[in-house]
Amino acid sequence: LSPAMADAVTWQRYKGTQLFLLFYRHPWVDQIVKYFPEFEARTGMKVQYETIPEVQGREKLVVEMTAGSGGIDAWHASMHVEKRRFWKSGWFQPLNAYLDDKTLTAEDYAWNDVTPGAKQAVTQPDKSISALPTFVDPFVLFYREDLFQQRGWAPPKTMAELESYARQLHNPPGMYGFVMRGLKNANATPWAFVLYAMGGRYLTPDRKSAMNSPEWIKSMDWYAGMLRRYAPPGVVNFNWYECSAAFMQGQVGMYIDGVNFANQFEDPTRSKIAGKVGYAVLPAGPAGRFAPTFTNAMAVSAQSRHKEAAYLFSEWATSKQSCNRELLGGVGVGRASTWGLPEVKARPKMPLEWYTAYQESVKIGRAGLPEIVDVTQYRDIIGVAIQKAIEGAQSDVVIAEAHKQFQELLDKTET
Repeated sequence: LSPAMADAVTWQRYKGTQLFLLFYRHPWVDQIVKYFPEFEARTGMKVQYETIPEVQGREKLVVEMTAGSGGIDAWHASMHVEKRRFWKSGWFQPLNAYLDDKTLTAEDYAWNDVTPGAKQAVTQPDKSISALPTFVDPFVLFYREDLFQQRGWAPPKTMAELESYARQLHNPPGMYGFVMRGLKNANATPWAFVLYAMGGRYLTPDRKSAMNSPEWIKSMDWYAGMLRRYAPPGVVNFNWYECSAAFMQGQVGMYIDGVNFANQFEDPTRSKIAGKVGYAVLPAGPAGRFAPTFTNAMAVSAQSRHKEAAYLFSEWATSKQSCNRELLGGVGVGRASTWGLPEVKARPKMPLEWYTAYQESVKIGRAGLPEIVDVTQYRDIIGVAIQKAIEGAQSDVVIAEAHKQFQELLDKTET
């Protein structure tokens, strides 16, 4: 951290404190743990941590929090799943007062440097800030740059153009024009791209289901139609893993998913198309251009006995220096200044087009899932509807059923 950061903040004030942190497996975590000795030397604190897969990690967190054990001081939160649920449960320690405290937050921490979408992801309806953003994952378009160059194509600017390209690339069984997730629950994240582009929204202003609208039906026609016509057989059961595998095997021309999957595409030991992948902002629909975005963040537990010490860790882990290291390691972050670093441009880990697509997508980012208590149940409801439509059911029929189920869910969990 810079000398300025050391001046105002008394980093040693909790010397001797032992923190326990819970992490879900994640590229951001792989990078940050390398620097824990530096944090311990600066603060005199000891860091103990556990890293486990996300689903099991969240289960452990819920058990600990429900029991009120106070055993977890901070955790790496998936805001798109935990935001509203954990806020309503009172498990997030609000960080506003800490951010305003000059003895706890260094001047060069620069909260204003955090991108608007990342800030929105950690800010609750009561304006409390629940966590400090670590990692921002917008969805982008991956495409076969070599095939586009052969045809003299630029990346598609509109959804109509994307469909036209998919049709022309589609030549099964060797090449399929397009792929996105078809599997229920998993398909709810790319779905947001189509919904926003068509002008749809999840909730009405009074927080009722907004599914019974023409935009939802149009979105379903497009999503299911594209996968039915241009995706590999069996796409109805494809999660990101199957989509990525088909793309890396050279079997698919275009693919929409989280920008951070790019690392594996560029790895020649795993990918047949390394060095042949293009990266672009998602195309526009009738309502404009949007990127579904998913944010992870360091949250301090409201039950921690070391809240300020846990905050100092979170501040250090999301400081400019930490974010710079993450991006140089090929992990995307939610700080505007980091993307302009000369070192990033001088020795890029990824193709420069990846950085550009990432930056531009973060600017048009929108929450990739509705901010409700039971996000998982929503994902199942819309996920089953999408699967049925891919298999040939009528869009208006599956949307009507999903709308009914979604409203019942909201009545049960949001009141």
